[in-house]
Amino acid sequence: MLINNWYVLGLSDELGDTPVAARALGQDFVLFRDVDGRAHCLANTCVHKGGSLCRGKTIGGAVQCPYHGWRFDGDGRCIEIPSLGPQRRIPKRARVDAYPTQEQWGWIWVFLGDLPESERPALPDFFPELDAADPGWRFNRGQAQFRCNWVRAIENGVDRSHAVFVHTDFGNPERKVVAEYEVVDDGQSLYVRGASKPLDKRGAWREAIPDRRDERENEVRIYLRAPCIRIQMHMQPPKSQIIVTAYTPLEEGLTQLRFIQARNFLTDPAYDEDALNRVYFVIKEDAAVLDHLKPVRVPPSLADELLLENDKHGTLFRQRVKELDARGWAIDTLAMRDEIDRVRAIPCPARRADPRNWVQRPVLLRPPAAGERGAAQGWHSG
Repeated sequence: MLINNWYVLGLSDELGDTPVAARALGQDFVLFRDVDGRAHCLANTCVHKGGSLCRGKTIGGAVQCPYHGWRFDGDGRCIEIPSLGPQRRIPKRARVDAYPTQEQWGWIWVFLGDLPESERPALPDFFPELDAADPGWRFNRGQAQFRCNWVRAIENGVDRSHAVFVHTDFGNPERKVVAEYEVVDDGQSLYVRGASKPLDKRGAWREAIPDRRDERENEVRIYLRAPCIRIQMHMQPPKSQIIVTAYTPLEEGLTQLRFIQARNFLTDPAYDEDALNRVYFVIKEDAAVLDHLKPVRVPPSLADELLLENDKHGTLFRQRVKELDARGWAIDTLAMRDEIDRVRAIPCPARRADPRNWVQRPVLLRPPAAGERGAAQGWHSG
């Protein structure tokens, strides 16, 4: 699992006046809103005696620990220790890691890492239909989990050769051989473009998109900017379906996915349940395979699995992950697995700017490769 990236940790419409628990990268977080309605994310464990902040209250735009009432603002600083009284100075070490937070597409995105703003990647920008609230599109939302590593989950999202064996609703048994497709890597995103022969449709979708299997193929466009994928299928121009999915690693072998399904046909809300059921049916079929893949974590070398030419988009993604690992951004979960007497935190930008005076130690990271600019000094110290 990698730090220094944006991850979806919650839903905007579920974050109100009370704190909300979140989990990612093997760590616990608390989400809350300040008096102006801005969303914030902090490491969840109080530095006093280990209270769970998400089980507390939001008071005056700060989250209050339920154990002794310490309050932390959106920058992670403790602004009140009731037992000290108002005249006593609050120690500088009374702070927790606070992470940059943005809201987009109804999701709460949190940057889990310590990079300064100028070095952070941009949020995905490939959903103009939702950005513009285009009235010609109908949007539905959902979420699920895969019991597999996040890299495997994302690879599956862009994999084109598994559909015929896994997906009974649209995998075409006549097209076992994967047709040629275009893959573009611009250094930030992967773009895959190809075609697929449609299967017979059922119910209202069959009426909305008449079957012309002998006359056409569906154009499929896939955009990957980890941890997010956009898949658009042009079924009968201008009729199209889009699914945008954000993948959040919870643990090495558990991945949360949140998705938005958009369609520019059958836009009456009466068709929402059917549209969502179709997405969940596909997820269920994927889970039947993904939940049983071995090894849990993707092998460290590309040579440890026999990858073929039609796996090239997945191979490019693995290479990108390895590059980020080589920078010293991969959490060393094995080194911390037996720690039951210590709470660690993913380092935030304030920790890089001021590495002293923190109670909780940073998570352990795998060391950077020789010659790579790695983590801040001390990240691998015990």
